[in-house]
Amino acid sequence: MQYLTTFANWCSGPGFGHGAGFGGWSGNMSMGLGLPFGGIVPLLILGLIIYFTVRLIRKPATHSGPGTPVDVLKRRYASGEIDRETYRAMKDELRNS
Repeated sequence: MQYLTTFANWCSGPGFGHGAGFGGWSGNMSMGLGLPFGGIVPLLILGLIIYFTVRLIRKPATHSGPGTPVDVLKRRYASGEIDRETYRAMKDELRNS
């Protein structure tokens, strides 16, 4: 506890965050920048940093699996794996089952 008291006494002089010296925090100043709303501005900045960090880290939802049988059939036809007659026959068979 004595260390905290010693540190507080050492830091209490002007020019080290107190009084009118360099980096002074007078009244409604925010971080010595002359901005109003003292504690709100740093909280807003912290909130924005957290928001954008979470947004960058979170992965978008992806569709898992190949999809419905009709989707697979359409994909195979589009890629040229099967011809038109085979596509229509398989599509009719899927509808009937």
